[in-house]
Amino acid sequence: MIEAKDIAAFYGKKQILFGTSLRVSEGERVLLVGPNGAGKSTFLKVVTGLLQPYNGQVLFNGQNITSLPTEKRIHSGIGYLLQSENIVPGITVDENLTLGGYPLTGKILSERKHEVLEIFDFLKDKLSARAGYLSGGERQALAIGMVLMKHPQVLLLDEPSAGLSPKAASQILKHIERAQELMGIKAICMVEHNLKFALPWASQIIILVGGRVVKTSDTPNMYITKIEELEKIFFHGNE
Repeated sequence: MIEAKDIAAFYGKKQILFGTSLRVSEGERVLLVGPNGAGKSTFLKVVTGLLQPYNGQVLFNGQNITSLPTEKRIHSGIGYLLQSENIVPGITVDENLTLGGYPLTGKILSERKHEVLEIFDFLKDKLSARAGYLSGGERQALAIGMVLMKHPQVLLLDEPSAGLSPKAASQILKHIERAQELMGIKAICMVEHNLKFALPWASQIIILVGGRVVKTSDTPNMYITKIEELEKIFFHGNE
């Protein structure tokens, strides 16, 4: 569903991605891992149009979307959870969901909110609360709910367990799985440092090092016995 071909990307004068090519196919749960600075979050930003590549192409459902603005990519079916600053803390939970559904109005907007609240039912009695007062798990649930308001075909998740307790992270993953089932989300690509949380969930693992794909495997369970070793090598903070 998503295919990146020979992506080169820079932040200023610093090159982050070096001819990176990978794909996310229908039915897959892709886990994207690698050391800090490997280009994982950068790759998601290129796919969503937040960062224009210096070279290469991004295809969605076979269509070249490399030059499309972010708004059109989202409306075409790409959902993106930012790693941080993914809700508006000064407005209510209900207003955040309305913002996530923009420009939906009326009956369709109400129906989408109902769907999201069926998945994250613990937000139902917090609709009038300011989002900034929610717990970490509730805030992340709201952020994901805002993304789901657009009914994405593909979901790109950047560190959904960041800052959460193991219990809250586990609950978030269960809600993501339920959303995939209820909303018919066709594929998910997740950037995640918490391998204990993510490896059992994934159907494919892609390892990025230095802006290049160094390993792709459709048997991520083989890495479960090596979690501690991989975490020592890869993860010592946020990218």
